This record gives sequence, structure tokens and C-alpha cells, in this order.
Amino acid sequence: MSFNVSHSGNHGLVAYAPTGRLGVDIEERDAQRDLRLLIDTVLGPEERTALALTQGQARTRLFFKLWTLKEAVLKALGEGFALDATCIRIPTAMLGGKESGMLRLSRLPEVTWQIEDLGNREFAAAVAYELDAASARKD
Repeated sequence: MSFNVSHSGNHGLVAYAPTGRLGVDIEERDAQRDLRLLIDTVLGPEERTALALTQGQARTRLFFKLWTLKEAVLKALGEGFALDATCIRIPTAMLGGKESGMLRLSRLPEVTWQIEDLGNREFAAAVAYELDAASARKD
């Protein structure tokens, strides 16, 4: 059984799963926040390139989408930012706008993670959960 909670400002997100690990994250988007240090600390090369190709509100939205997806995975792993977030590679299709995808981490190659963008205009939000072996083989 897994349970995870996140909150930011006036928003909260709660998730429960009867099996497997899961994590959630929610963040209010702050267009005034200086993202430069976070970009270098959290995003890998492909993600930084995708971000560099966007401007204005779209850039802020993409950054917080990537941030919440990665933090949801980190929370599911139970390690927080003790793990280098740049090693979590968000699927390319999600960089282009797709709302869900699967990924594997080199440190746990036998585990497939489903990640989903749950954000809207007010906030960025994401869930990451461990797939069972049968579900991971379907895709």
C-alpha cells in the first residue's frame, strides 16, 4: 500500500494505491520566480533544450510540468532530492505535450514507472506510480 500527499498554496493532492509505490507533487506556477538555478539542478540536457525553445508563459508551464513529474518520481522512490533529478529523463513525447508516459531509471531497470501530468491553468501537478510487470509489458 502507498499513500502520498503534496500541497502548494491553496491546492493539495492526495493519492493512494493498494500496491506498488507512488508519489505526487503539486506546485503553483510562479512566473516571477528565478528558475535559472533550478533549471540547471533539475533538468537534463534534452529537457533544458526543450525549455530553451519555449518562451513566456509556455516556458513557465513546461518548467513546472517537468519539475512536478520529476518530484513525483523522487517521492515514489522515497529518496527525495538525495537522488540527482537530472538522471530522471522525462519521455520525449511528454516534452512535446503528451500528458502521460512511462520511464525506467538506470538504478532500478526492472521497474517501470507510469507518470502523468495532472496540471491545469492554475497549478502544475503530477503523479508517478510503479507498474506491475504485466502492465509494463503492454506498452
